[in-house]
Amino acid sequence: MTFAVIMISLISHHVHSWTSNTSDEIWRSGWGQGWAEAQVTHGSGNEIYVACENGSGQPSSVSFQLAGKPPRIDSEVILVFDKEKPEGFSVGANGRIVADCRACEANFSYVLGKLKSHSSIYVRFSDGRESTFTLKGAKKAIGDCKPGWP
Repeated sequence: MTFAVIMISLISHHVHSWTSNTSDEIWRSGWGQGWAEAQVTHGSGNEIYVACENGSGQPSSVSFQLAGKPPRIDSEVILVFDKEKPEGFSVGANGRIVADCRACEANFSYVLGKLKSHSSIYVRFSDGRESTFTLKGAKKAIGDCKPGWP
């Protein structure tokens, strides 16, 4: 096999494994265009997506979507890890906690650490949309995610 055929085969397999594993409650991971990605879904339109800088030059982020839409820009998302005390986090565009400033990086790293060390997360938006997601497998799917902020 030529190098090009091998690369196309590997890329096709990688894309296929990301898109074919669409079951809820399973953390998936992948890589593309300078991003290491991890994602979990729970029901239609509910998603947690982690984008880790891996050559993109952009800061890493965690984003939330419920009922097919992110929370309102500049609103607060309530997160409850393993039925612990509720914690509020400000989100920017597209419902993201982005590591693009010193305080933002601290929030991103804190949430990422919680995602990787707990078994479930309850997410609630200010408009009342809510869902609970598994965190089993999140540590492996997320891996060694760096904030990507200087």
